[in-house]
Amino acid sequence: MLVKANTIFNESCLEGLAKMESESVDLIFTDPPYYQFRAQNVTSLKNHKDVVTEFDFDGYDSEEEYLEFILAVLQECYRVAKPGASGYFFCGDDFVSYINRLVAQAGFNFRKVIHWHKTNPFPAIHTRKMFANSMELIVHFSKGSPNTWNHKHVNEMHNFIETPICMGKERSKHKTQKPLKVCIPYIEISSNFGDLILDPFMGSGTTAVAAALLGRNYIGFELNPEYVEIAHNRLKEVQVKKIKG
Repeated sequence: MLVKANTIFNESCLEGLAKMESESVDLIFTDPPYYQFRAQNVTSLKNHKDVVTEFDFDGYDSEEEYLEFILAVLQECYRVAKPGASGYFFCGDDFVSYINRLVAQAGFNFRKVIHWHKTNPFPAIHTRKMFANSMELIVHFSKGSPNTWNHKHVNEMHNFIETPICMGKERSKHKTQKPLKVCIPYIEISSNFGDLILDPFMGSGTTAVAAALLGRNYIGFELNPEYVEIAHNRLKEVQVKKIKG
């Protein structure tokens, strides 16, 4: 490959993906920035920690431009994925139908929507007159039929997982950090020891940390230098723990 494995690059994923060799990745696992179009005109909510207003992300200020960007990323992911590679793509319930179509449009086979129930979601603000956002979705897809499918106990093979949101010592400054408990099971199922896992939106580095803990390799891209530093620090902690045994 043209880019070094076990590295998080501080650059746009489209720029980084363009440098990668075709059919070099065993698994795609990513949590992209969400486009929260409902929050654009609700200024009182923009600073609330459970509302991520990503409509200015990378200069995209419309739903259409955001979806075009996500499609471009998925198309590059399809190119670099090996035949039989799986992918997992976090999304909100208001965008899952769009993501399902974009996944297919990029060339992947849609497989299933996984439901993550957060047992301790942030409470809804009363003025919103909405229920607490306790559910997040993960779109599972593959390039053809999955080559790797490591079965767990039957009770662990549901399209539903229940965990708290990221908290305690694991929590960083990243607003939408995903807990390792909701990522590790799917990485175990859809990859093997030594495989290469791609995360185009690395954020605080949860995919990389999970890969390191499981003996997989990783490669990722992240625009925010502060998040890259957080990810590097988390990876150093993993290495220290491994050395200590």
